[in-house]
Amino acid sequence: MTFGERLADLRGRRSLTQNEVAKLTNISRSRLSLYEIGQREPDLATTKQLADFFNVTIDYLVGRDNIESLSPAAEEDNSNDLIKFLEQPEVLFDGIPLTKEDKSKIKASLDIIFWDAKQKNKQKKS
Repeated sequence: MTFGERLADLRGRRSLTQNEVAKLTNISRSRLSLYEIGQREPDLATTKQLADFFNVTIDYLVGRDNIESLSPAAEEDNSNDLIKFLEQPEVLFDGIPLTKEDKSKIKASLDIIFWDAKQKNKQKKS
């Protein structure tokens, strides 16, 4: 798989649109689109940013490795548990089953919260 194919695959598996990823990463939607269709390659800083965002290694993202996890601990991350929970066939909220669209909105909200927390932690370390 190419960088663009992996980027599109990761985005799709998380049920995110290009606009959502653009907003969460501060990378323009048009640049993301060019990356995904293979018309442009990101610089190292952008590649690292996208790898961090999707919680994969840079080697996985650029196609040098087929193992996407950063570490075994990353596999057990709580955010992954929430995603797995939302992927169950029937998830209820206040006794009412959530639709696929509801689940996608929740996933997008969790991604926003996760990204904001990650940015705040990064700023604290600086």
